[in-house]
Amino acid sequence: MKKILALIIMFVLGWGVTQAQDNLKFEYKLHSYYTFSWNNTFPVGDFNKWVSQPSMAGFDIGGRYIIMQGLTAGFNMSWQRVSKDYDAQTYTIPDKGIAITATNYRFTWMVPFQGVIGWHFMTSKIVSPYVSLGIGGDYMEHHLLIQEYDIYKTVWDFSLTPEVGALVKFGVSDWGAIVAFNYKWTTNKIEVYETKSKNLSMMNLKIGLAYILK
Repeated sequence: MKKILALIIMFVLGWGVTQAQDNLKFEYKLHSYYTFSWNNTFPVGDFNKWVSQPSMAGFDIGGRYIIMQGLTAGFNMSWQRVSKDYDAQTYTIPDKGIAITATNYRFTWMVPFQGVIGWHFMTSKIVSPYVSLGIGGDYMEHHLLIQEYDIYKTVWDFSLTPEVGALVKFGVSDWGAIVAFNYKWTTNKIEVYETKSKNLSMMNLKIGLAYILK
């Protein structure tokens, strides 16, 4: 999977460089743009103890609006899901008065929404790197499935997401690509059965398309 992601990123950036060489006579002005990305999630810290498996189940929708020069402001909304099967353990269901020894399935799905402020470098070039910071929150549901029993909690949180990435323009068309990597820290916590954790965090790799407004 890592090799496939590396190949995709190399293809997008390589294609952009090729286009840049073919269009050296053009100067590209940075415009407002919208993005749709495939989001790959890698739980870290306490979140990794809950679900240790990375997930490709996610997408991200965003918009960036030019304030001045390379300064942008915008938004990001996502849907993400991480999950994993774990070996048999014994669980007591207090309200049922029973104990069950069985495999268990853990998953968390989340809907993040953030305001974003960022700075683009080399705005006149076909490849424009950027840094940004997202500030907002997430709605998360943490589920522990033991046979037919679903033990879960729903939690809202506050989150911060520093991100580095690049906007790659496809020649003089209205389209481009977005490649980005970020780290997200949240105040979200898990209190499901005997699992207790807080300040869940994750890393995300985003690869997608950008529609550039002119």
